[in-house]
Amino acid sequence: MSFTLIKGTFHALGYSPDGDSIRFKANNPENWSKLIGIPPQLNEFNHVQIRLIGMDSLETHFLQCKQSVKWALSAANFLLKYLEIDGVKWNQEQNIIIKAEDNIQGFILAKKTDQHGRPLGFVFKGNIDVKDGEIFFLPLELFFQSINYQSLLYGESYPTYYRGLAPTLRKKMTVAVNHARKNNLGVWKSDSTNKGFHVWDLFDEEKEIVILPKLFRRLVSYLETNQELEGFKYSVVKSEKVLVLPAQTKKLFRDIIIQEDAIFKLSELPEDLVYL
Repeated sequence: MSFTLIKGTFHALGYSPDGDSIRFKANNPENWSKLIGIPPQLNEFNHVQIRLIGMDSLETHFLQCKQSVKWALSAANFLLKYLEIDGVKWNQEQNIIIKAEDNIQGFILAKKTDQHGRPLGFVFKGNIDVKDGEIFFLPLELFFQSINYQSLLYGESYPTYYRGLAPTLRKKMTVAVNHARKNNLGVWKSDSTNKGFHVWDLFDEEKEIVILPKLFRRLVSYLETNQELEGFKYSVVKSEKVLVLPAQTKKLFRDIIIQEDAIFKLSELPEDLVYL
């Protein structure tokens, strides 16, 4: 799978990184024009938020309520440690980094941006002997070094696949997920996505309910406004479609959500879903 290789530096100070996003400054800003989609949204420091593809971490600063702070911060700190950003200190609320030795060299491999203008890519530390801005085919040996793959391998993130991710890479990521789940690593120690959970426990931080972030965001956003369960499946997720693997069956996201009163769960494993 080919990408545009963009070299630059990673930044954390003053930001609120999750385990699946990081601020990045391109050495050559003109390289952003090579990506498909909405032009990347740069701030006053020419930093852009990179969204790591193939994975989704628990939220450290979701507006409505926090998902398990323990595993949300674990994923964020795993990312920062991988990038060799040292001396990290969070504020008291644990949602903004107030001290960090950042400005660390690295590179990303990206092809397009999302609807918010965030480049979607694989993230790497260090340097590579390839010209900045080149179209680059991602070899597996390099892919395994990406934070995307490593985060899944250690159970720091959930797999979240979208159409456009090459099946070869997706299958390798799923191998990493299976390894993490088998060895009870990271979020898989507490995961309730397919086991079932009481929906109102999502608002109780002490219970630290751990579920697929995509489902968490949908439920919490809806319940903050509606304060009742009736209608959730047919209002929030009515048009979201998924491809269920390995049967290649297309379904609506709502149809894989099982609800029994206030108990919710997904009928399919996260790594068996490709969001369309």
